[in-house]
Amino acid sequence: MKKAFLLTLFALLTLTASSVTAHPQPSASGAEAASTTATLIDGTEAVLFSNSQRVSRESAVKIEGMMGGHGSGTYVEVDNHYLVITARHVVDSSEVYYVSTPTEKVVGQVIWKSQTKDMAVLKIPRLTSRTAASLPRTNELNIGDEITYTGYPADYRLLTTKARVSGHEGAYNATLLQGFVWFGYSGSGGFDNSGKLRTIIFAIAAESYRGQPQLLETLVYSHEISKSDVADIKAAL
Repeated sequence: MKKAFLLTLFALLTLTASSVTAHPQPSASGAEAASTTATLIDGTEAVLFSNSQRVSRESAVKIEGMMGGHGSGTYVEVDNHYLVITARHVVDSSEVYYVSTPTEKVVGQVIWKSQTKDMAVLKIPRLTSRTAASLPRTNELNIGDEITYTGYPADYRLLTTKARVSGHEGAYNATLLQGFVWFGYSGSGGFDNSGKLRTIIFAIAAESYRGQPQLLETLVYSHEISKSDVADIKAAL
C-alpha cells in the first residue's frame, strides 16, 4: 500500500455531529458516575498522575472558530506573555479565535505561523483555570521516547493519550508517534516524561486500500518544536 494523503485534524461541525450519533452519550446516572470519577482524579492528580500527564492536562485548551469547528492547543508562557501553541491549519481561516476551558472562554489573536511546519501561536489573556507550560529549547526526540498529549477529539474533552516515537517522515518534516489520534486533536502539545513540551500533533495517516481511503488512527503525525521555532515565536511577541 502506498500512502495516499494525510488528513489534518480540525474537527468540523458536521463531523462532530456525526460522532455524537456514533457514540451515544451515557445515561444520567452513568454521566454522574463519570463526573464523580473525574473529580476524584482531578482532586488527587498530584498523586495519581505522572508529571507529563499533569502538565499536559493543566495546559490543554480548546480552540474554536468564530463560525464553528475546533482544534486543540497548549497554554504556554513566554517572556511574561501568555500564548497558545497549536497547529497552523486550526487557525488558517481567521486572525481571531475563541480559546476555552471548561470554565473560561477568551479571544486569542494569531501572532505567528510557521512557514515550514503546521504550527502557529495565538496571544491570549492570562487564564485562571490553566497552568501555563514553558517553551524550552530542547534537542530532537529519539525513537522509543514516550510522549503524552491531551486534547478535544470530536465531541469529547480532555482526553489524554500516551504514545511513543516510532519514526520520521521527511516529506512532511514529521515525527511519527504510535498512539491514538482523531479529528479535533490537532494542535495538541506532546510532553516528554520530564514534563517538557516537545511536539505539536497535526495529522492522522491515511492509506489507500482497494481504492478507498483508510484512516490509521494509531499513526500520529507531529512536528517537533525546534530551537529556531522558539526563537521565531519570541521574535513575534
